[in-house]
Amino acid sequence: MDEVYSSAAEAALGLVNGFPGLAEGERFRFADPGEECGLALVIGSGPVIREEHRSVTGQVRRLYTLPFTAVCRTGGAGERQRLAAAAWLEALGRWLEGQTVTLGGRDHCLAAYPAPAGAGPFTAVRRAGPPRLADRREDRTETWAMELAAEYQVRMGPKSFDQEERK
Repeated sequence: MDEVYSSAAEAALGLVNGFPGLAEGERFRFADPGEECGLALVIGSGPVIREEHRSVTGQVRRLYTLPFTAVCRTGGAGERQRLAAAAWLEALGRWLEGQTVTLGGRDHCLAAYPAPAGAGPFTAVRRAGPPRLADRREDRTETWAMELAAEYQVRMGPKSFDQEERK
């Protein structure tokens, strides 16, 4: 099951790095964005089982929720930059939920969710709330964060997702 968790975390990272609002060369990473500015994806304690269904054939289907946080650190934040950081994270959240967002005068909509190895594709990504100011330093560096959660299924027993893919 650790492989599925690790694969779900990697799928979430790949998903946010597909956001069309990223600048050239800009990427989320699992590490802290650093002292100045940057983007990070923080995976909490791991996936949580939301539902579990057992069939008489021995198959178990679990619906997992993987909570994660998108973090954006900006340097020298003034009011305009503060509003831009919150709006950018808001656009990321709407795009991850499958809503159409307008960036640079063009409409963008997420086409499909990725599938972690050994699991079904993400069925949904939801925001837990609006972007929030998580930290403000004396040098005016600010850390903005938005809590999200991805949902996906894992089947165990006679017919798993990996077995279905081989057919």
